[in-house]
Amino acid sequence: MLKKFHGKMHMKIRQLAPGILLALIVMFLGYGVSQAIGKVLPIDTNPISPLLLTIIFGLLVRNIMKLPPIFFQGISFCIKKVLRFGIIIMGIKLSIVEIARIGFTAVGIVVVCISSALLIVYLLTKLLGVSPRLGTLIAAGTSICGVSAIVATSPCIGASEDETAYAVATITLFGLLATMLYPYLVELVFHFDIVQAGFFLGTSIHDTSQVTAAGLIYDNLWGHITAQGVSGSEIAVTTKLVRNTFMIAVIPILGFLHNREKSIEVRVKNVSIKSGLPFFVFGYLVMGLFRSVGDALFLNIRYWGFVHKSIASVSGYAIAIAIAGVGLNTDIKNLVKLGYKPFFIGLGAAFVLGTISFLFISLSHGQLLV
Repeated sequence: MLKKFHGKMHMKIRQLAPGILLALIVMFLGYGVSQAIGKVLPIDTNPISPLLLTIIFGLLVRNIMKLPPIFFQGISFCIKKVLRFGIIIMGIKLSIVEIARIGFTAVGIVVVCISSALLIVYLLTKLLGVSPRLGTLIAAGTSICGVSAIVATSPCIGASEDETAYAVATITLFGLLATMLYPYLVELVFHFDIVQAGFFLGTSIHDTSQVTAAGLIYDNLWGHITAQGVSGSEIAVTTKLVRNTFMIAVIPILGFLHNREKSIEVRVKNVSIKSGLPFFVFGYLVMGLFRSVGDALFLNIRYWGFVHKSIASVSGYAIAIAIAGVGLNTDIKNLVKLGYKPFFIGLGAAFVLGTISFLFISLSHGQLLV
């Protein structure tokens, strides 16, 4: 029995190792080149984030080299498992009180942004004559949780594999563009403070991995923290996790509305609770609770600060590996095959989502996290 278990573990490791090692190489390359640029440039702040370079190098490796299939399982593992692990332990950076404070503030912004994104995608789908199933998938991915929301919604509406792949490609394209541009936009164009920037990144970018990457790029570039010691990435990720929890309510509603129009029975039985309920959100909360309890009991003990800072640093490396996986997993040739209609729906949804988020946050200036 034990021998059989070890055999399976050995096989699994052999399947995952090539992709994980490739992601590690891309991550170290991104950090190395960023540090080299920082030493050459005659300015204090390095304008090239290592995480931004990690994504770019991942994209170049995937699209210039023809990656053998041996790498794909490990890359997928980085994007799904390693990312979620990194986000969970990232929760130790904040107390449960700070998480709740950010989360409660985020709810209002999130509701407005989700509603706006759903409405514009519905209108554009009708206007351009795109398949209602594809429109519903793009709406779910744009408004809630990127790829995870698309995968969870797909069986609910009976979407085909092609429609699911098209929706994922659309979300990936505009999410990646936002990841690379928005950390510069919020600082240099919008002149947002750190709280506004965090909420904007968390509400306007599609996928959890993309929000996390954008938040960390923002931290790398500008190094801002609030008076309470909270970073932009922590605000962005907490806001995004609030969005993720809306999967529980929005996905069944989308399924009901789509299937009612088609006069067929709602396929709620096909919706996996596991795929519709983001369990890593609760892990993030548990780590925040752990930090709160630790601060209450061990704040004056010498090694407590070392413990929680060490765990937090592990989360940074885990997320960086996952971000390398995002670049390595993006095949630009597949994005080109979309055609112009899904492209314009994705563009319109991304523009409206960003605009609504910008307006709401700008009008709330001075009222966020006070």
